Amino acid sequence: MNSKPSSPKAKSGLLLRVVSALVMLPIAIFIILQGGTLYYLFVSLLTLLILYEWNGICEGKAFNKAFVLQAAFVLLLIYSMSYRHYFDSYVYLLSGGALVVAFLILRINVKFALLGVFYALLPALSLIWLRHVDGLIVLWMMIIVWSMDTGAYFAGKSIGGPKMAPRISPNKTWAGLIGGAVTAVIFGAIAAYYFNFDMQMMYLIPAMAGLAIWSQIGDLAESALKRHFDVKDSGALIPGHGGIMDRVDGIVFAAPAVALSLYFLSSGV
Repeated sequence: MNSKPSSPKAKSGLLLRVVSALVMLPIAIFIILQGGTLYYLFVSLLTLLILYEWNGICEGKAFNKAFVLQAAFVLLLIYSMSYRHYFDSYVYLLSGGALVVAFLILRINVKFALLGVFYALLPALSLIWLRHVDGLIVLWMMIIVWSMDTGAYFAGKSIGGPKMAPRISPNKTWAGLIGGAVTAVIFGAIAAYYFNFDMQMMYLIPAMAGLAIWSQIGDLAESALKRHFDVKDSGALIPGHGGIMDRVDGIVFAAPAVALSLYFLSSGV
């Protein structure tokens, strides 16, 4: 049990996190439910900010040649997905090939530049496709990820115990993972009931638990990237939370997982 008293600095940091969350959550919920062009612009902005911070971590300079090329590529594909409502393979293949050639000509680190594109673009396209299906699915997924983060934070702080991955993220504990997963399942189940999802709880509960844990793996993956490049936070855009990548790392992993699962379920595979 962690019995150490909270320092004034820790309390101040927690208050800042709470205030930032209270400001951001209503805006995010409104945009998700609103959909349309506002939603596409919001996803585009998040994607560009992720790429901006990615280059700051991997290249030491956020605004560079790689970012300009990445930004043009992802905006083209987001636009195609937003208004055509499907994956245009020709657009993706031709623009992707042109992007790789441009990286090589300009002597850009192809490995991290391409990895950054996948890291930012895959969740963006998933979020857009899911919104075409049903905005409530997007909101439900967000509730699970947000609940996981919040539950893990408070369970980890109050219970403590064995570290989950001390070399990657020293503050994460197994108690936090379990507490976060339980919190995510509770709030996810309430949301699913309220949204009138047509799925039995015996199937939905393990799916929500798995999604919550998978989102934490996304958190650990981003922590591993930062540790590899010896960076503490991806940025300082959000008071108390760090950068955009620090805030959406769980969604980066969760959105493609939900989109892929829903696609297979709807196609009967």
